[in-house]
Amino acid sequence: MRATAILGIIFTIVALVAAGVPSRAGPQLAPIEIRLVAQRPQGGPVLAVGGTDRTLEVEAETLLGPGDFAGAGDVEWTEGKPGFDVALTASGAAKYERVSTENVGRTLAIIVDGKILMTPKILDPVRAQGFLLTMDDAGEAAGLAAGVRQAIARD
Repeated sequence: MRATAILGIIFTIVALVAAGVPSRAGPQLAPIEIRLVAQRPQGGPVLAVGGTDRTLEVEAETLLGPGDFAGAGDVEWTEGKPGFDVALTASGAAKYERVSTENVGRTLAIIVDGKILMTPKILDPVRAQGFLLTMDDAGEAAGLAAGVRQAIARD
């Protein structure tokens, strides 16, 4: 009887400790979103960086989600690279300005379908209705633009 009581107490302690440990499992991510890259380990989602074998931890809070995006333009060549514009809604642009103003020096993670596509560093506050995503390959840019359009449409 005493051994059973001790095992019960141990089981309860293990269960309580395990409940307090943050999960490293992938969260439910929106089709397209922007989060901050974690500056130090926080137990946030760890995501693959597209096109590499690297992973990065991002903060738990979604700063901009699908409802903040208005669309994606056609692929055009900019400064020798293929890219496309991503348009924000009016409220998305206001959020983007606030986020960039409050986080100068931090790094954003632009996430599409659970993968980090870009990690731009915020150098200055941004007042814009969107931003440009550039790639190394025109086919990759066209596929990504189509994927962003689909991600926005799914919302």
